[in-house]
Amino acid sequence: MKEYTPKPIDLSDVVLTEDLTDLREAIAENAHEIWAIDRRAEGWTYGPKRDEDKKETPCMVPYSKLPEEEKEYDRRMAMNTLKLVRKMGYDLVKREETELYKTLKKRLQYSKDNFQCPHCLTKGVKTPLYRYQVFCDVCGYKIDIDWSKY
Repeated sequence: MKEYTPKPIDLSDVVLTEDLTDLREAIAENAHEIWAIDRRAEGWTYGPKRDEDKKETPCMVPYSKLPEEEKEYDRRMAMNTLKLVRKMGYDLVKREETELYKTLKKRLQYSKDNFQCPHCLTKGVKTPLYRYQVFCDVCGYKIDIDWSKY
């Protein structure tokens, strides 16, 4: 078999404006969520270091808790996707501030807060939560936190 040589489309001539930062973060976060769902379906769980045999990875955490270098990987993918959309002749137009947009803005704004799943904590596991999260990403526990107090 011949060795594969990747040849992505040259996007170096595409310039994106700063107003796409929120969209970039939403795409990066969603890509991570899809990745995590796929890994979980394959039997992967959180572990302090990547272990192929145990199917453990430290990246099985919410996007907000990823190390910056992991977030940068997702951001780069998101930005290159947006650049490809532009290069192919499509325009990106934000028509309104939807409920999803408002929710994601709040999550990004408060992603530094340190909330943890109370159910996981009873088992000694510190599972970080996003502000306004309804279910735990790890155990599925319904979060009963009055977020309006924060």
